[in-house]
Amino acid sequence: MNIRVLLACLAMLTACAAPQPAATVVPSMSGAQPEQQAANRVLIVLYDPAVGAEPLLQAVREMQAELVYRYTNINGIAARIPPPQDMAQAIRSLERVPGVLQVQRDQIMQLQNPAAH
Repeated sequence: MNIRVLLACLAMLTACAAPQPAATVVPSMSGAQPEQQAANRVLIVLYDPAVGAEPLLQAVREMQAELVYRYTNINGIAARIPPPQDMAQAIRSLERVPGVLQVQRDQIMQLQNPAAH
């Protein structure tokens, strides 16, 4: 009986240690719904906590952008840029704000298992 239990435990440990193909993350915009298309005008901006959020929030107000969310744990915000404004220009403008570390477009990501293809 003890050998059966030992073999069962060994089999489970072996199964847990077997390498699995890594899942990949890919952007997915095909068949985007209207709310997803609106997210294309959203920028995620990370800032230096030593500088604080105020210069960034002031720039967002001056751009007449909508503050969508404040990420307090990662020192960032999400801002929706109004349609008449050029997104590339908005990114460049926000990158010049004191304390801004990174500006990127919001996007939907999906995990894909390579074995599923």
